[in-house]
Amino acid sequence: MCCEEYRDRIGRFLDDELASDVRADVSEHLQACAACRLELENLQELTSAIPNLADAGVPSSLWTSIETSLQTAPDRPSPRTATRFPLHRSRRWALAASLVFVVGLGFLGTNLMSRSARASEIDFGVLLDALPLDAQLAFGKFLALYGAETGSALEAKKFAPALDFETPPTLPGGFRLESVYLLQFGNRPGVAASYRRGNDFLATIFHPPVEQENFGTHKDYPCAIGKHRGHKVEVGSWKMIHLTDPTTCHCVLSQLDEATELPAIMAAVAPLAAAGPPHNHGE
Repeated sequence: MCCEEYRDRIGRFLDDELASDVRADVSEHLQACAACRLELENLQELTSAIPNLADAGVPSSLWTSIETSLQTAPDRPSPRTATRFPLHRSRRWALAASLVFVVGLGFLGTNLMSRSARASEIDFGVLLDALPLDAQLAFGKFLALYGAETGSALEAKKFAPALDFETPPTLPGGFRLESVYLLQFGNRPGVAASYRRGNDFLATIFHPPVEQENFGTHKDYPCAIGKHRGHKVEVGSWKMIHLTDPTTCHCVLSQLDEATELPAIMAAVAPLAAAGPPHNHGE
């Protein structure tokens, strides 16, 4: 069963409306999938906040703002015709969705503009801040921020043809591919993937070079991966390595040693960058 089918059951899982065997299957999936677990947590927060929602007035200028935003919003490439987040067939979720729709109308214009703003800046702070608690959950928060859809390696290549990246089924050191994700940075596509080796988690993110990568309060350091110069952010035992060529920023999140293990990983996920001449990040 794919993530979309599990997400379709999360509302009923929360309402305890599933048969015991189905509930056990969903529970097992939630333990392993950070993106679905994040959706469950978001739904829990949403439903718990319903009694505290205050009446929200709709500004008189709202419809004009919506029309303007819709007319000027760039076309968004999508590899699928299906809805990204399937509707959950749950009484509680239906009530929550209805209330949030009404309350959220007042913020629609602002949200549409902020989506365009994210095209020139990528916010890794949401991922880095949550790393010490749960790396998979932190990765899931980043995926949710940029509207991730699950896909295949082939779909990822078609979705982001201008990027140089690979999402092989295995990586050096015994990591196996878990999931491939299709992301949207403003109107530009990106790709991510998660890998696992026993209890070891590793994630890759590929995005177009941008004006700024926002790491929040975390320090950005120069580093060398093999013969290539890049940069890294360290949070405890975790490292996020960034290696950029003219078309793509290749980001790897792991606990691996950057001198002995990461060069082979980078060569597998960014073969053209690893085979070419050294390239400074940001050039």
